[in-house]
Amino acid sequence: MNFSFFSGRTASRRRRVQRLALVPTIVAAIIGACSFVPSAGRAATDAKDDRTLLRIMRLPRASESGVNAKVGRAFVRDFTKQYPQYQLEPFHMLSIGGGMDEGPLMAIATGMPPLGIYVNFRQSSTYINHGFLAPLEMLYARLHSDNPKVRETDKQGNWLADPTQAEIDAAVQYFKDSVVGPVWPVIYREAEPHEGIPRGKHVWAMPTGTLARALIYRKDVFKEAGLDPERPPKNWDELLEYSRKIKQQPNKFGFYYGRGPTVSWSIYNFMVSNGTRYMAQNEDGEWEAAFNTMEAAETIYYVLKLTKGEFTADGETYQGAVYAPMGGGEVNLKWNRGEIGMRTTYLSFDTGQQINPAVMGVAPAPVAPSGQRGGELNCTMMGVFADATPEQRLGVMRYILYITGEEAQRMKTRIMVDHGFGRFLDPEKLKTFGYDDVLKKVPEEWVDAVHAAQESGVPEPYGKNTQMIYESVSVPINWALNRPELLQLPKEEALKRIKEQLDIAADRVNKFTLNKLSPEEWRKRRTFGGLLLLVILGLFVGSISWAWRAFTRAERELGKRPPLHRFAKAYLLLFPALALVFMIKYLPLILGAPLALFDYEFAIKSTFVGLDNFATALYDLRFWRSIGRTFYYVLLVVGLGFWPPILVAVLLDEVPGTAFKYFFRTIFYLPTIVSGIIMVFLWRQLYEPSESGFLNQIIMAVNHLGPVVATILRLLALGAWFSLIAIVLASAVKLKELSWPVRTAVALFGLALLGATLFPLLDAYLGPSELVIAAQGLDPDKVKGFSGLLNYLLGFIGQFQIEPLGWIEDPGLAMLCCVIPMIWATAGPGCIIYLAALKTVPEELIEAATIDGASVLQRLAYITLPRVKFLILIQLIGAVIGAFKGGTNFILAMTGGGPNGATRTVGMDIFERSFMLLEFSTGAAMGWILGAIVILFTSYQLRRMSRATFKAGAETSVAAK
Repeated sequence: MNFSFFSGRTASRRRRVQRLALVPTIVAAIIGACSFVPSAGRAATDAKDDRTLLRIMRLPRASESGVNAKVGRAFVRDFTKQYPQYQLEPFHMLSIGGGMDEGPLMAIATGMPPLGIYVNFRQSSTYINHGFLAPLEMLYARLHSDNPKVRETDKQGNWLADPTQAEIDAAVQYFKDSVVGPVWPVIYREAEPHEGIPRGKHVWAMPTGTLARALIYRKDVFKEAGLDPERPPKNWDELLEYSRKIKQQPNKFGFYYGRGPTVSWSIYNFMVSNGTRYMAQNEDGEWEAAFNTMEAAETIYYVLKLTKGEFTADGETYQGAVYAPMGGGEVNLKWNRGEIGMRTTYLSFDTGQQINPAVMGVAPAPVAPSGQRGGELNCTMMGVFADATPEQRLGVMRYILYITGEEAQRMKTRIMVDHGFGRFLDPEKLKTFGYDDVLKKVPEEWVDAVHAAQESGVPEPYGKNTQMIYESVSVPINWALNRPELLQLPKEEALKRIKEQLDIAADRVNKFTLNKLSPEEWRKRRTFGGLLLLVILGLFVGSISWAWRAFTRAERELGKRPPLHRFAKAYLLLFPALALVFMIKYLPLILGAPLALFDYEFAIKSTFVGLDNFATALYDLRFWRSIGRTFYYVLLVVGLGFWPPILVAVLLDEVPGTAFKYFFRTIFYLPTIVSGIIMVFLWRQLYEPSESGFLNQIIMAVNHLGPVVATILRLLALGAWFSLIAIVLASAVKLKELSWPVRTAVALFGLALLGATLFPLLDAYLGPSELVIAAQGLDPDKVKGFSGLLNYLLGFIGQFQIEPLGWIEDPGLAMLCCVIPMIWATAGPGCIIYLAALKTVPEELIEAATIDGASVLQRLAYITLPRVKFLILIQLIGAVIGAFKGGTNFILAMTGGGPNGATRTVGMDIFERSFMLLEFSTGAAMGWILGAIVILFTSYQLRRMSRATFKAGAETSVAAK
């Protein structure tokens, strides 16, 4: 294939046309993906048949067939029969990792909000302070007022009259009487002062069911361990004792909790039992972090002991007694197979519990050493979207009152009883509705456990900005759980170190989550934020100018500018493309750029904050960690994914025979036609972290090899790895046709591989830290120096003992696991452009070199690669730019940014800030920072392209300038 462009006198014309698309190329390639123009919009008020449309969350899907879905459908049928003026429509939105928080937030951000919103305790503050919820007591008062004008509006949608204060007070009292005591402060409180949000305390949501987390255990597992199945653990000491006894049984675990970014939620019962609260209000009524207490440190120490503590029984040593994976893929399977003895779960009188009392028992949370008992108290709650029309707000309020009313509860009880779930319902409702025969079958332990859990329950965190509180509290917990050597220290010293980490995390929550900063600190941050903004603007202006001058150099050398009318046809041909680029890239950029200077809101008025968003991003460690992960991601994508297409192209070019060429090209190109979502699910199945996972089965197959074969296989793999490093370093030395920056980059890459390979040797020579040596009672002479190095090298001898890998659930492997499928999918299609470039290499040169005795590698190094080196360089820069901008969608589908934030790149961070935390302005500022980084690569790529000259029948070359 020959690269034929304009040549001779048309060179000026070519550069003239190229320059027209210069600015769209630069800016659209960088910021377009990060720019957004959210619009709250207003929901449609009427369906096609003139009924008022009510889009409600938690309505059953058509595919759901459980008893709760049947109850929901019965509610819908009866409600629409009583109120035919309304049409109920289920709201469904895709969420990340099956979560319940992201869907409504993303729907609100895209202007298609649910009108009946499921309100989570943690999200309640976000919904209230962003103006998403309407005060329910006002709607209740309007519905029950004797004055019909309070339910009527004018043509502009304004209420004709308001309820009286007595009617409002009666409404507040109704809601207060309808909820359990600890829930009242969650739903009845004051929003932060903001224009557009009603002042004073209001009822923001209505509980439709109460949930309390308690202990559930398997009686059959208790029997196998010699424990009394009718006597669950009463306190923490008994829980530890029971867990260790169960652990002694083959393939059994005493207790389960989930680790990772939400481990603080998993052990919430332990925390609140010991008196710890994640958030609390100070004397001034301001929310602040409250988890940095010695009680919290003691709780974490206990969980560490439960998880990693060594104990000996019957001459065998065990480490830990719990099953605490990073993900939860196998939990239900292990629980159903009877491999886990105890876990926590939600208990409720309002849902159909599927518990077999003959196999499973329930109990309240064990009592902490302080003598207290506690557990998570939560509710399923429904609120009304504030930006709905008046008729929609009244309709949603009617629906909420209906499903919580006596008539609906009677219907629900009947359906539950008919389907065999009556013995797990509220005994009071069974008695009220006349099910005395079912009441006799209700297990007493069930009723006692639910009542005890509700009475001792502590509401899930619900204060200011608590939607991500679990991630913040999980950081010090994971820090401790990854350091079992703390158990070898004196308990006071271990608690002190854990407390230090809790203080650091609490300080971060106060500063970055709650923005509790002094005026002096804000002035300092705004100063540096202003400097950052100047640097960003300077990089944009300078980079665009730098690339622009490269494309106009030829015109300046000619000394004259051709008239515009000579290129009228060229402009006409470019116009559709430029218009499309403007609509897709420029317009969102122009409208979205000012967001970085505002506190953008949907339902209430946005305010100008100046440099605050840049200051917030500049001092946010999470953002800079995501920058670091982005560079790591780019290194993996470019280092591992850039070279395979070149190698595949060279190999396909060498395949003899036309039939074989087409066959292998088809094989390599096939992954391209696989749908992205299918590819994600395929690789997620391959990455199953259990022993039955496909990839784990393959790598664990080597465990069956004998010691001799295993040692030889290790040495062969090690030799192949060092050979690869040698090839990379040799290429940097011998390929003198390449420019010195490229050769330097190749050499640094080879040295980095060599350093990463030799680092374990240095680490083995230096040995473990003094803390580990002291904690484990090790002999320094045997674990340091040449003894430590020898012990490490001896590890290459003998059989394999490979354990199942966590893959995407392992923070150390997750990013690599995201990159590998991308490489697999793009290697084939990516080689097409290189195949085309290889056709420009003269066959006579290759034949002459072959006759002279040149090997394949020599022909590749001295003939083929030098002829396509410019294309490789341009593609390399493009790959770097694409890696910085791309990957977010794939990572979002593969890991959702987890585990523990290990795959949270800048794109993921911006997405989470914007559509999950609704911090659009901070996300916009972060987008500008990312754009400033990438624009340097873009400008360099454009300058390199501006120096290229393409000639028919000859290779591509670059001007000497």
